[in-house]
Amino acid sequence: MNLLAQEQSSKRKHLPIEIMYFGGVQFNYAGNLNSVLKNSGAGEVPVFGWNAGLGTAYRINKMLIGVNFSLSTNGKKNNSLNTGDFTIYVASNAIRTGNLVFSPQLGLGAQSSTFVIEKQNMNGTFQDFLTNQSNETKLEHTAAIVDISVALKTTNKDRTLFSPECRVGYKSSISANEWKVTNATVTNAPKDRLGSFYLQLAWGIGR
Repeated sequence: MNLLAQEQSSKRKHLPIEIMYFGGVQFNYAGNLNSVLKNSGAGEVPVFGWNAGLGTAYRINKMLIGVNFSLSTNGKKNNSLNTGDFTIYVASNAIRTGNLVFSPQLGLGAQSSTFVIEKQNMNGTFQDFLTNQSNETKLEHTAAIVDISVALKTTNKDRTLFSPECRVGYKSSISANEWKVTNATVTNAPKDRLGSFYLQLAWGIGR
């Protein structure tokens, strides 16, 4: 009976699925919007921020096909930037040395960004700020993005169990899209190909 139990256990199969949670820092670039902001004395888009998200993938031999979802937030005294993106990616676990696996990833998806400028030293009646005067301006930017990264994973000696450790990468808008002012029609808005470099710690499991 013991031998039968061991044989059944050895034949037990797991779905080849990887689940990963990640969080870390990112550095943003929005050059054209920053030029307009600086010329207007309105500060700049925050360069440094935090991000977090999750991903899941299905493994076919050493190839992975998966999806990632992530959020980021950046804050300065007057301005704040928040982004959310969803990507579909392909990756590979083919690059191995010892119990380390270097997994390059290429993802395509969409990103939505919101940038809020808080105005300072405003004056007026309470009614003014309810109707025709604003104490902040909200901008929006949406675009298709490409996400290129490398994840570092560790594996057991049988190379049947993978554990993600960290990830480094770069995201960029595929085209230079126009910034939009929320609830307003504007002309001559700057266009940007938003870019962000990120470094993350990762947790999860893959079989």
